[in-house]
Amino acid sequence: MSISTSTGRLFALLLLLLTACTAAEAAPLPTATKEAIPPTAAAKLMPILQASVTPTATEEPTALPTATTPPTPTIDPAVTPTPTPRPDGTPPRVALQVGHLRSNELPDEQAHLRRSTGARWGTVTEAQLNLDIVNRIKPLLEARGVIVDIIPATVPPGYDADAFLAIHADGSTRSGPRGWKLATPWRTSAASKLLLERVATSYGSITGMPEDVGGVTVNMRGYYAFNWRRHTHAIAATTPAIIVEMGFMTNAADRAVMFNDPDRIARAIAEGVLDYLERRDPRDGAALLPPSYPVMRALEGGAAIRSAPRDQATLLARVGPDVQIIPFDKVGEWYQGFVRMSDRRIVGWVRADQVRATDEQPTFPTPTNP
Repeated sequence: MSISTSTGRLFALLLLLLTACTAAEAAPLPTATKEAIPPTAAAKLMPILQASVTPTATEEPTALPTATTPPTPTIDPAVTPTPTPRPDGTPPRVALQVGHLRSNELPDEQAHLRRSTGARWGTVTEAQLNLDIVNRIKPLLEARGVIVDIIPATVPPGYDADAFLAIHADGSTRSGPRGWKLATPWRTSAASKLLLERVATSYGSITGMPEDVGGVTVNMRGYYAFNWRRHTHAIAATTPAIIVEMGFMTNAADRAVMFNDPDRIARAIAEGVLDYLERRDPRDGAALLPPSYPVMRALEGGAAIRSAPRDQATLLARVGPDVQIIPFDKVGEWYQGFVRMSDRRIVGWVRADQVRATDEQPTFPTPTNP
């Protein structure tokens, strides 16, 4: 082999290697595969249902506003609250709070609730169920011209709206307890009473589920989002509000409706809210004001605390002048109030002619998250 021939072959080999390297550099990078979309809240519920049940929705949950949503000014508890004026033609605004959603982000004033994760069934958390239902209620209200705010556990300071609904579900260590229940704040405005009445009527008739009569708890009435006197991150005093316990996640019959037919749950709540908005008088500011009653004590002869505002109702307790009675509602000549007797907490009714007013400050119980 001659030197010239060897040189030619070496040159050809170098040229071949250079061409290959250039082609490798110019080749396009592989495109990243699209990350699988996580299952919706509804899809997460399905594995624990009957195999024949199919999901009713495949959409992702709508994005939730952060707790930095511009709030209305905080109401000073020392000043008699007045409703925020609504210009004529302003569409109604309704808040749907997803119970326990991002509770770990609650502010320092509610730090004791950060570990409150709610009920659970299998791998399904209450927050997932609540979010799924709320995302079904929202379009039903928006279709009727309602502005809807979806709010997590953290409430914007002094949040002001035409209605506020905290959406929750129950749980129990036993499978027997079932049914839905609603509650207003301790001191209930006429507007909150009407909101509860219309949603209760709609929920019972549309879902066909039984009401958990007598199941309303101190935690529901004293729900932190209602407590504008104690917390900055709470609704305005003039915002009509209720808390909705849709049913028990731990009861098979309740799950059959909440998990298998969530659209029925959503329709029941939405129609109740719409009924309320149609019946209310948006110009009636007095209906939005929560009542205020002085702390009471029994007269020397004592007072009977009963389960209902009538003399024939079940006697819950007899109290003397040493026990505070903290009223939060009145029907005729009867006060409904909270009574603390040593380690007992009683909510009942007392006749007005058996008590006297004092100038003492009320002390409602400190609730935990429902």
